[in-house]
Amino acid sequence: MSDFQNLRGRHVLLVEDMIDTGRTMSKVVPHLRQYVGETGSVRVCALFQKRTPLSCGFEADFTGFTIPNRFVVGYCLDYNEAYRDLNHVCVINDAGIEKFRDWIHRE
Repeated sequence: MSDFQNLRGRHVLLVEDMIDTGRTMSKVVPHLRQYVGETGSVRVCALFQKRTPLSCGFEADFTGFTIPNRFVVGYCLDYNEAYRDLNHVCVINDAGIEKFRDWIHRE
């Protein structure tokens, strides 16, 4: 018996920081639905959903914000391990990308 069998009849909520193209969730959700059965459910909650032409069409059931197709950092979203400690979310500009392009965080 796999661990997935324990999902039978359960209501599963997947929580994501960001839905970008939606390809991952478009594969994960149907896979999990086969285990929860008809009495259970699989739903997705995302803080951000990008508006991108690369989207496969997947939309979260619950979305905090839809954002443009830009690279965002802050509030635990990082670029090469940088900027994740910001207490806000912002679009990273070209100078920020260049500064940390090859940067590896070391403590």
